[in-house]
Amino acid sequence: KAELFAVNSIAFNPVGTFATAGADGAFNFWDKDAKHRLKQFQRADQAITSSHFNHDGSLYAYAVGYDWSNGVEDFGKLSPEQRKARVMIHPVKQEAQPRKDPKRW
Repeated sequence: KAELFAVNSIAFNPVGTFATAGADGAFNFWDKDAKHRLKQFQRADQAITSSHFNHDGSLYAYAVGYDWSNGVEDFGKLSPEQRKARVMIHPVKQEAQPRKDPKRW
């Protein structure tokens, strides 16, 4: 059975790529012109509720916390520590650069 998760955030990098982040706690960098995922990162322990690149695309910030997609019942099961949202900073390296020769579909 396939699992479906909401995409909670799409953030555009000034170099022409973008990131998606979602309810599964995962974020991915994409090359829009090549229509290709550049990199998939390890999942966070909770949903990613928001994200953004800084002005030059060298940093990617994302918020991790409960996104209410499973209702108040699941929120009540979390420990006090898990209920705290946090902001994570990912230094962006070559993984967000577009392909030099994008192949169109």
